[in-house]
Amino acid sequence: MSWTRAYGICLLAMFLMSGCVTAPSSPESEDQAAEQAVLEASFSEAVQAMIEGDLGEARARFERLAGEYPEKAGPMANLGIIAFREGETETARQWFERVLVVNPQHVQALNHLGVIARNAGEFEDAEQYYRAALAADQDYAPAILNLAFLLDIYLGEPAGAVELYERYQAVASEPHPRLEDWIFDAKNRI
Repeated sequence: MSWTRAYGICLLAMFLMSGCVTAPSSPESEDQAAEQAVLEASFSEAVQAMIEGDLGEARARFERLAGEYPEKAGPMANLGIIAFREGETETARQWFERVLVVNPQHVQALNHLGVIARNAGEFEDAEQYYRAALAADQDYAPAILNLAFLLDIYLGEPAGAVELYERYQAVASEPHPRLEDWIFDAKNRI
């Protein structure tokens, strides 16, 4: 399974689970059940367009969903991811901040905001975003690795980075092939 397809499936699962948190446990009416089914199908179609690389179509679908369901974080998070991929950093930041209004513990939005802050040289902000993501999900591998990079490369704290690299190694389904080199290098600088 390709990384892009796996990522899309993960996004779909994340959205569906976040919907379960805000939706009643059993629909009060058939209309609510039908609306939920339409929402899930629309989101799946948008994710599929994203997986296939049709970012324009995905963006249009996610924008429509974000407008129709402003209480759902998934469409806004994906709009942020699309903007980030296209180099539209300010637009991405705005979408991710909107996500945090809906769900302050949205790990993907927090992690992306950390990357945006790091790229802007705002290292304290980046660290706060990564740590907030890890407070929400201590095993969220992208935030673990990004915090390790921040500590190691940007803040000159290799000891903290080693612990995070090793933690990442324990939780990542497929650790980066250069991880052992990074750990070795950071240990040599302690």
